[in-house]
Amino acid sequence: MDPKYGTYIVADAHWYEPLERCNDATSRFSLTERELPVDWNRNQHGVWEVYTPVRGPRLPEQGWKIHISATPDTAEETIEQTWTVCRQLNLAWKFLRSRRVTTVLNSKYAHRAASGKVVTVYPRDTDELHTALTALEAVLGGRPGPYVLSDHRWNKGPVSVRYGAFALMWCELPDGTRVPALRDPQGTAVPDRRRPAFTVPEWADTPDFIAASLAAAAEDAAATLNGYTVLKALHFSNGGGVYLAKAPDGTDVVLKEARPHAGLDAGGADAVDRLRNEWSALEAVSHMPFVPRPVEYFTAWEHHYLAMEYVEGESLSAWVSRNYPLTRHAPDERARAEYTAQAVDRLEQVEAAVEALHTAGLALGDLHLSNVLIRNDGTVALVDFEIAAAVDTERTAVLGAPGFIDPSLTNTSASDLYSLGCCQLAAFIPLTSLLRRTPTVVGALIEMVTTAFPALPDAYVERMVDRLALSPGVRPHLPGHRADAVPALVPPRADALLYGIDRAADTTRTDRLFPGDIAGHRDGAALGLAYGAPGVLLARLSSGAPAGSEHLAWLEQAARRAPAHAPLGLYDGLAGTAWLLHRLGSPLGEELVERIQSSQPPSSPGLFSGLTGIAHLLLDVGLDEEALKSAAAVRERIGDEGVLDRPGLMYGWSGPAVLFARCARLTADEEWAEAAATAVRADLRYGRQMDGTLQMSSSQRLLPYLAEGSAGVALAAMALPDAQAAEIGAGDIVAGAARAAAVEAMVQGGLFNGRAGLAYFLSHAAAHVPQARSWTERQLRLLSLHVADHDGGQVLYGDQLLRLSTDLATGSAGALLAMEAAKTSGACLLPGAHPCQGWAPAGAARRIPLTDTVEGGDRP
Repeated sequence: MDPKYGTYIVADAHWYEPLERCNDATSRFSLTERELPVDWNRNQHGVWEVYTPVRGPRLPEQGWKIHISATPDTAEETIEQTWTVCRQLNLAWKFLRSRRVTTVLNSKYAHRAASGKVVTVYPRDTDELHTALTALEAVLGGRPGPYVLSDHRWNKGPVSVRYGAFALMWCELPDGTRVPALRDPQGTAVPDRRRPAFTVPEWADTPDFIAASLAAAAEDAAATLNGYTVLKALHFSNGGGVYLAKAPDGTDVVLKEARPHAGLDAGGADAVDRLRNEWSALEAVSHMPFVPRPVEYFTAWEHHYLAMEYVEGESLSAWVSRNYPLTRHAPDERARAEYTAQAVDRLEQVEAAVEALHTAGLALGDLHLSNVLIRNDGTVALVDFEIAAAVDTERTAVLGAPGFIDPSLTNTSASDLYSLGCCQLAAFIPLTSLLRRTPTVVGALIEMVTTAFPALPDAYVERMVDRLALSPGVRPHLPGHRADAVPALVPPRADALLYGIDRAADTTRTDRLFPGDIAGHRDGAALGLAYGAPGVLLARLSSGAPAGSEHLAWLEQAARRAPAHAPLGLYDGLAGTAWLLHRLGSPLGEELVERIQSSQPPSSPGLFSGLTGIAHLLLDVGLDEEALKSAAAVRERIGDEGVLDRPGLMYGWSGPAVLFARCARLTADEEWAEAAATAVRADLRYGRQMDGTLQMSSSQRLLPYLAEGSAGVALAAMALPDAQAAEIGAGDIVAGAARAAAVEAMVQGGLFNGRAGLAYFLSHAAAHVPQARSWTERQLRLLSLHVADHDGGQVLYGDQLLRLSTDLATGSAGALLAMEAAKTSGACLLPGAHPCQGWAPAGAARRIPLTDTVEGGDRP
């Protein structure tokens, strides 16, 4: 799981929601309920309670701030004592509102740099900083609390300091990403980098008393890790790191680190508790050949370490990713059979290892593909015994990899065996995360596996099914446990997806209208096409459904209250709303275009958040001269170092290439056509040929996707004028990308980086690659795997498969757009993806009422 998603799956069982929406009423800290003195103000900002004095000098924008960490058990008293100090010193401060929030934000996969902070205090100058540190240490010094990795600890903690922004400011990185900012001495906004290590901007003044404390800490840090020399980091979590190290005797070992009071699980155990448990478990079974040999357990400074044998090899997860034949185009029978034989051998070794562990009286507790290592000689080892427990006892651990656990299984042995069944299935189709919410899909997954891998032994399948049947939710849908045959895969139904979108809409909220990806909770994202209401309404309209008067009213109100600093991009901000409202004839659309023109333009030249998207908007509203100026500014930046270096439509030079091709059509100027070809070449630098496919090397992976990958590059190649298309070999680019887009294995279903986007591209590639039509149909049938029944309709799984999504980039709206594109091959449905206008009703026969109310429609 991507750690960024961790806090967004706490508040709601169906949607990605910010943590502040969680139900923590019963664990709120008492100060949140008390009346404040008249000379203090109270505000809420997310999960923080913010207290500011009415009188006193105004806070600066930035400076040295104080953080105080605490455990869930000590947080209440820490907050109370900090409040006493802040009242006496008249200092603004904030604190986390509840015990539950405190636990979540210090969990194993919480953000490492910020984790542990329960209180923040804002001194206005150096004198107030020193006074506050002294007063807070007097009442809190030495209390337990996790080390805040972004800070410098003051003496023995739990008080720490960091130079940073007091007020939330933003700046843009070269790729258009908006990040928190500071102002340098020239007044320019620069990134306020919140790394898991203490740093000070080189231009910031460090008070003498902080400098002296830093010098003392540097001397303490000179101590070695019990004689071990760290060679490199292998993995990080909020609980600590995992490192490859050299032992005093010269051998390579793995050092596993645990930070006290950090990496909490829902039961309150911290990383140290789990590391001690792992040490005990490894000692008990160290004689087994598949268990890393424990070397020693020690503490250095205040962190705990477990040294163990270094198992040289790769994880089973990495081996599957590298060798899995269904990520290649049309793998032959031999390739499938060779993979089957090797995968079965590895999983049978895992079976034997689990059986031996259970015989020895131990259950692993967290079995998944990444916790199985394949040695260079082909034998396997099991790692990560953090939550190992006695076999056939009650499972009390609340950690586990999504897609490999069933929380309803409370017996440790049964839980291990179910996880083993998931491993056996995931090695042949990586979609076991679907089983938790849609267990009905298991029959289709098994049928796909046995069809795609005919050499898979019957006995292997039978054992896998028996283990999956341990789950009460999965059991009724398994072969041999159901009377009806596995239904054939058919594309999702547009009416069911539309109904699911309507049922998910919430016009009473101001932060968003339709639920979607976690990125939809960024400032301004609700106004952009990717994650906001405009993208969902675009998909509805493209499918021939009305937008809904309440939905349009919500969007207009959201646009009117958008702050001055709201992002302006087509896919991440205000231009997305302006584009949609203009196409619908709303007067507000023109107002928003004027606002965008009068604002500071975004720094990125790209389509997603930058000038390319705004130029497309200006072209669509008829402001050709202004659009060409913006496009010319983009053209000047082709080849800039570090700019648009994620190849594909949204974040690479393929987006600008489409814009340049559009400008060439508009002006008949050959310079624009050449610029379009140059931009495509800039992305092709990342191209990789494999088995007749074209994929893009990006984010340390080979990607075929639309937003980031070869499908987006191929759409740009298709947009080129004939001469330039022939010059760069557009036909080969499209054919190679189409073969890459035809692969059957796909974890995510979304438009930007998933199956829907591949289907969208293939429907357009069909004009150049005859087989692409049948490949499109196959991808749309497989898209049904990514759909869940919900509230009488259907909704697409979002990215990471942990919650559902209705947005354009990752959810149901993107699926609808792909399905519509397949019906009308060549339609320009996705703004900025084609050298023609984006969505418009295609002729009088398809004109639809744009403002009919859709609430309470019939069930599909």
